[in-house]
Amino acid sequence: MKKFLVGAAAALLAVALAAPSYAAEFKYTGIFRLRGVTADDVDRNKKTHDGVQFYDSLVRPRFTATSEGGKIFAIWELDFDAGNQVQGGAQEGAFGGTDPGVAVNRWIVDFAVPGTTLRARFGRTDWTSPDNEIFDSNGTHRIDGLGVYGKLFGPFSLSFFTAKVNDARTAVANDTDNHYLAVKWQAAPQIAITPWVALSRRNQSNVTGVNGFDAWYLALNANAKVGILDLDVTGVFQTGDAVEATRANRTAGQRDIDIEAWALLLRSWLNFGNLKIGFWLTVLSGDDDTTSAFSNTAQQTDRKLSRFTLPAGSGWFDGPQILTARRWSSIGLGANAAGGGNVSRRTYTGNVGGLGPDTTPLLNGVVIPEILAEYQVTPALRAEASVSFVRSAKKPPDICTAANFFTTGVCPAANLTSFTNEKNFGTEIDAGIRWAIYKQLNLWLYGSYLAAGDFGKARGAKAFDDTWQVGYELRHNW
Repeated sequence: MKKFLVGAAAALLAVALAAPSYAAEFKYTGIFRLRGVTADDVDRNKKTHDGVQFYDSLVRPRFTATSEGGKIFAIWELDFDAGNQVQGGAQEGAFGGTDPGVAVNRWIVDFAVPGTTLRARFGRTDWTSPDNEIFDSNGTHRIDGLGVYGKLFGPFSLSFFTAKVNDARTAVANDTDNHYLAVKWQAAPQIAITPWVALSRRNQSNVTGVNGFDAWYLALNANAKVGILDLDVTGVFQTGDAVEATRANRTAGQRDIDIEAWALLLRSWLNFGNLKIGFWLTVLSGDDDTTSAFSNTAQQTDRKLSRFTLPAGSGWFDGPQILTARRWSSIGLGANAAGGGNVSRRTYTGNVGGLGPDTTPLLNGVVIPEILAEYQVTPALRAEASVSFVRSAKKPPDICTAANFFTTGVCPAANLTSFTNEKNFGTEIDAGIRWAIYKQLNLWLYGSYLAAGDFGKARGAKAFDDTWQVGYELRHNW
């Protein structure tokens, strides 16, 4: 099937190139990427050997067709994910193994709305908020949807989308959507204010299975450039129902859980010629109510969830590399990594169930002040460094496994697991270079070190161990 897809892609490209010139103007661009990482003590514990050595490769060709004098354009972008095509890994050819994965990474049709200054688009692409972190632009929210955007009148412009996270044709299935509306006010040439509202909704049968939810996001983004200062601030208030309990769970004593949470993202830079100094702050509210399992948001004795949770299928915060797997590379470090490995983008909020490092709770909200620096050594070489102080907004919630806890409010000592009140997850230092070998060939080299704190340590347990990571990425864009 994969070879058929490759052949089909080549055939369609040949047809496209042979099409009459008046039909559309075609452009071929893309990415070749090779990257790797080495890390140790990714679970902050030396009791087991958990060194990580990994690399992968990717070819991402993009075909863009523009017609009607720019009124319409379409993008078809493929992923040839070669993985780690080496002996002992997933291989192609004589050693057995598997072929590289082939998939459509992105496709859209974008067109001018007749008689207006707006444009519409539909397809699989990134659906984003102004911060590019709540609704992010790094592939997490690259899903099917449709939207309208562009200038309304004067200094006001519109952005709207509805995106399908999961589709279902039956009432009992998990049908999940994100809906978003923003109006941007260009208050001055270098000042923009954007209020936006979003609804993340899972429509779930009230019989059995996964609980449904209706999470509303009321946000305000401000972006300004004043003298040497570049500033981007987003404040979000989250409300709605975190859990609409199923009939079986209601019988067991559960109730709908109301959301009362918030988030603050501050990203600022001071520009001094070749040197930039950044001061960043990420704050997400937490909730320290006793729960029935690690990172559980489905049961709260006070019927209120004050832990900020991300929209379905979205959210990837820009923060320290080991914790977020975004600042330098998106390679995760494994399920028990310090930042949650491949799901590290979510561990700030507890959206992902299960355990974090050394079978401890995931972060319960966060408070992360950061200092960053970028220095343009030459036009082709930039050095970067950052120091991030990672703290949980709340201590880890205690865990009560008593079956009737949420109806009685009483937890026997034998059913209670508690943790220390420590909120310090650790201090991370990242440093590296970005070298433009040529205009379209770039090499990134970086290293990260996390001095572990005691967040999530059980009472009387051994202190956590530090974590380190080094990596590279070689990328050709054309």
